[in-house]
Amino acid sequence: MGTDAHDPREGARAFGNYIRSLRQNFYGRGRGKSLRQLAQEAGIPPSVLSRGERGILDLRRPAYIERLAPALGVPTTVMKRVAHLVTPEDVVYFRTLRGVGGPWARLQQAVERMRAAPREVVESVASYAEFLLSRWEQERVQRKTG
Repeated sequence: MGTDAHDPREGARAFGNYIRSLRQNFYGRGRGKSLRQLAQEAGIPPSVLSRGERGILDLRRPAYIERLAPALGVPTTVMKRVAHLVTPEDVVYFRTLRGVGGPWARLQQAVERMRAAPREVVESVASYAEFLLSRWEQERVQRKTG
């Protein structure tokens, strides 16, 4: 029961942490959807989602991803790539960046770490960053006009 990156349970746990992070920060940092709300929107029983977020059940199956991605505002293709690329080490690393500098400093550190990453990893992270920036811009415009 080690932390072997090739252990499917570790991959399921890492992806579950990713889903939880998206859910908990859906409306901005620390402002998210409840587990029940996401479960209802995605058409997944709350018990299944809870076990998936904890890595007890593997949410990386296409049927789950195709339901979760739209409810979390993530393109399905991006989430499918992340489902197979995120590792437990990635989750640990990104958690350590929370208190280091501002968001741009953390982003720069993450980019530096990815220099040797495969092209598809960089592409999926870049498309997700573009998506987040467009959502942030929409929210900024809504705050100004609302």
